[in-house]
Amino acid sequence: MDLLTFVIAIAIIGFAIQLSEFWVVLGITMILILASKDIKASILLILSVFVLYFINSMGGMKEYWFMAIIVLLALGYIMGLGKEEAPADPYAGLLGGMGGMGGMPGGE
Repeated sequence: MDLLTFVIAIAIIGFAIQLSEFWVVLGITMILILASKDIKASILLILSVFVLYFINSMGGMKEYWFMAIIVLLALGYIMGLGKEEAPADPYAGLLGGMGGMGGMPGGE
């Protein structure tokens, strides 16, 4: 899960919490946990749901929702949520630096 998907998910979950739609929150959270390939993203998503429920129980999200999203976004960046690994080189560096057709005869 990248950071943009995480922010959109947090915004939708925040709206559902504000409207007291527990099943929507549960559904979105379960779909995103099942779709994510990273355990850090799943843990951060569950933590975000708890944080948003806590903020909503303090008196609503009118004053603190923006700060909560910024803190959760920073936490996701610190945990490395937006980093993706470079794809592996299928030739293991054997053709590196040759250019063109790989030094094959008649490739000019």
